[in-house]
Amino acid sequence: MPSTSAPSPGDSSPTRRRFLATTGTALAVGTAGCTDLRERYFPRTHRSDADLSGPDGPWPTLGHDARRTGSTPATGPGRDARLARRHGSNHHPNRQAVVGADVLLFTVRRWVEREGGEPFSGVVAVDREGSERWRLRTRPDMGVPTVIGRTVFVEDTDGTRAVDAETGDVRWRYRSGYGFPHVSPAVRDGRVYVGGRRFLALDAVTGERLWRTAEEMPAVQTCAAGDGVVVVSNGYNENGGGLFCLDAADGSVRWESSVRTVHQPAAVGDDACYAVDDEGSLHAVSLADGAVLWSRRGVSTNHASQYEQPVLADGRVVVGRWDGPLTAYDSATGETAWTAGPADERHHVPVVADDGIYAVTREGTVSETGFDGAERWRRTVDVTVTAPPSLADGTLYLGGRTGGDVDEWAGGFYRFG
Repeated sequence: MPSTSAPSPGDSSPTRRRFLATTGTALAVGTAGCTDLRERYFPRTHRSDADLSGPDGPWPTLGHDARRTGSTPATGPGRDARLARRHGSNHHPNRQAVVGADVLLFTVRRWVEREGGEPFSGVVAVDREGSERWRLRTRPDMGVPTVIGRTVFVEDTDGTRAVDAETGDVRWRYRSGYGFPHVSPAVRDGRVYVGGRRFLALDAVTGERLWRTAEEMPAVQTCAAGDGVVVVSNGYNENGGGLFCLDAADGSVRWESSVRTVHQPAAVGDDACYAVDDEGSLHAVSLADGAVLWSRRGVSTNHASQYEQPVLADGRVVVGRWDGPLTAYDSATGETAWTAGPADERHHVPVVADDGIYAVTREGTVSETGFDGAERWRRTVDVTVTAPPSLADGTLYLGGRTGGDVDEWAGGFYRFG
């Protein structure tokens, strides 16, 4: 079970004693050692403060909000909506798009724009018409960005960056050490919660470390932030339970759950959080003490179960199953409330809107289902959908590709609305 350590001078200005001690070591180990020690004792690079002012946008992070509920007060598209390509690439986006106040963000891995060109991995920012504004090169393993005001927070295996949403300029950077930033940093109440060798809380404006866990936790893959708590997903059984809860103020451990490995963020409700483990079981876990309130086995039965992410909808926990229909469970009891959509297609994580639940399958089926489970309409689009949808301004944004064989693939960023 992890413990925490408070901020130390090593974050930005080490003590004279520590500095003199490291100087001798650095001279002995050479250039590589200098780099390692500099990143250890000077992990933060600060060029300017991040600007958090202004609206965040209609879909500013993975799962819409820091709690990862997948739920928005906006309304979705109608049955007559059309699919339009907004930005092309020869490598299809495979993570949820983020919609800020006036910028759209998607991620690509090893994108080769022209024959013989250098592969690009990173974040691409475009305006609402699809014209590119800027791009930020990252490591191939990166998370979904998070927009807060005029700042975009990006995490990859090197650490976390605060980026100007208008220009793409890096405001600050914190090198947290290798981790599994496969999803997205959670930002809430002026704090950025990220993984790495240790789990960290950073000041969102300055990038200064506020606290970190004392023990190394390299298998922490992602998190969700609720009211005063951070629920962390643990991707390795040897590190303890699949979920544990930290106090957002100081990082102290409130509880550790006994559920198996969890790779995706939990959806955090008022009294419980909900997550799918690597064996395909859906669990409801009490936010008060980590007790498992109920479990449902067989929510997913294939190798993709580790990527299932539940969303919350009007007293229901909804799962877009990779090997079955869209399924809603009663959030209090775990009983199946209803199923909808095709049972033989692969569902992405659905979107919960004010007027209904929007589901998209990899095979290109788009549908709207009411909160009672009644399907209102179903459409098929001529694209293989490669990323879960996000919703803004009555439009679903998604990544996809056309073409059958690999040599024929043409990827892109699409809008359905």
